[in-house]
Amino acid sequence: MASSYGIMSPATKKSCCHHISQKRRPRLCLALAIGTYLSCHQANAFSLPSSLSKKLNTMPSQSLNIKFVSTMPSSSSTALYATPSPSLISSSNHWGNVAALSFTASLAQLLGKKTLVGKLLGAPVTAMAVAFVLSSVGFMPSLLSTSATTTEWMTILPPGGSPSASFLQTISLTLATPLLLLGTSLRGNALRQCGSLLGSFFIASFGTLAGAMIAFSINTIPRALLASVPNQDGLKIAAALLAKNIGGGINYMAVCSCLNASPESIAAGLCVDNVMALVYFPLVSVLASKYKDVVDDDDDDDGLIEKKENDESNEKNDSSSELSPVESLSHAFTLAAVLTAGGQFINSKLHYVTTNPLNLSLPITTLLTVIFSTYYPPNMFLSPTSTKKRSDDAKSNSIAKAGETLGTSLLYLFFATAGAPGWRLKESIQQSFPSIATFLIILYGVHGSVLWSLKKLVEVTKMDKSKYWKKVIAPQRLLTASSAAIGGPATAAALAQSNQWESLLTPSLLVGNVGYALATFIGLLFYGAANKSFL
Repeated sequence: MASSYGIMSPATKKSCCHHISQKRRPRLCLALAIGTYLSCHQANAFSLPSSLSKKLNTMPSQSLNIKFVSTMPSSSSTALYATPSPSLISSSNHWGNVAALSFTASLAQLLGKKTLVGKLLGAPVTAMAVAFVLSSVGFMPSLLSTSATTTEWMTILPPGGSPSASFLQTISLTLATPLLLLGTSLRGNALRQCGSLLGSFFIASFGTLAGAMIAFSINTIPRALLASVPNQDGLKIAAALLAKNIGGGINYMAVCSCLNASPESIAAGLCVDNVMALVYFPLVSVLASKYKDVVDDDDDDDGLIEKKENDESNEKNDSSSELSPVESLSHAFTLAAVLTAGGQFINSKLHYVTTNPLNLSLPITTLLTVIFSTYYPPNMFLSPTSTKKRSDDAKSNSIAKAGETLGTSLLYLFFATAGAPGWRLKESIQQSFPSIATFLIILYGVHGSVLWSLKKLVEVTKMDKSKYWKKVIAPQRLLTASSAAIGGPATAAALAQSNQWESLLTPSLLVGNVGYALATFIGLLFYGAANKSFL
């Protein structure tokens, strides 16, 4: 029907236009005219006659997706510019994108430790910011520029993201979920080690949930979230932030993935939450510096000090059965792959149960991992827990530690891919910042108020005479529990270690893992309730 130049013959053109309605015929003919005109020009900017430009600019914007820009203020013609920006690494260069994003994830960890800005933002947000710059800011003149008057600057990563970045984002989050949960055992022995800190953590988590519920009781906040967050993802991001401030970043991403939140919305939520964290964590550190370690003689969870003779004998007994680093990493990856496959398989069968199933592969994988870590026998092949000969307590072994290492590195890679769309994220972050920040201010404020009010209530009612409540409301435990809920187990452990709270170091990691196990489901339940109320 068309020649090699894309121009129709008169007979063919007449035959085609015969089947087109009178209303659409002018648009098609005008588009054909533009195509014919542009096919004869091989420049970056095409100058169109002023009469044709006026006709195009008066047409509805939906009819043609073309942007016309005046070449000069005094000129009567209009220029049509090609919009794609050049990049050093093209979007089709798979391994180039993988290498650049992997380097970004590693660089962010260094900047997070060595620079003032990196310490303020944190390594995850630093990874996202570096990737944002690499895909938004031109670093060198383009060698392929065809314009004689303007210089095009090449970015390193392709603007708008790439298929490789999307693939890395999916695979990193999918595998990081089971890897980070391999050490999460909810057996009685593990919970007993948490002791009274577990009660403090549940109170802190309730404070986070109460903050989200109070924020949504003010109708203007959920309405503003729906209006300002891209693609009406406001409720999804609020549910994900609730999960994040009970568990951690992995729960935030799991909820976003399950609810199919857009990349722009995900990035906006992460940025605003980290701005709030810049206020929260320094405040917690200042408050924590006033207190010394708490040690209770009759509390098994806080002592965590074994006799030296038992330690030495256990080390000798375990040294022969300890897995090598290669074995530990290999076993951890195997478990993550098997558990992920199980979650994906169960999720694929949900259409038999419901007509409109959500993508629950990550929550199902989370549940499978927690069940496996809790009930799979210790000291067996691929078991992430082990017991010492003189103790029946199951503890995380080298497989769980290898899983944590791999999972954490994958999370850094994920945050790098979150910033890969580049300048495309700017408008969404600016637009949604006020509504998300308002939601988080209420959430954080109620979270802290619940902890403070409970402490005062126990003291006023003289419930602190009970040994259990006295331990639960101890400032050291409340601050550690709050840090575990808002920042995750690593943040809580860092707080305990920086203040030399040795008795709370191990329990802080354990309660943080409990948050990992529960937070995704709490976020999804919250979204289900909010969705019925506001949509």
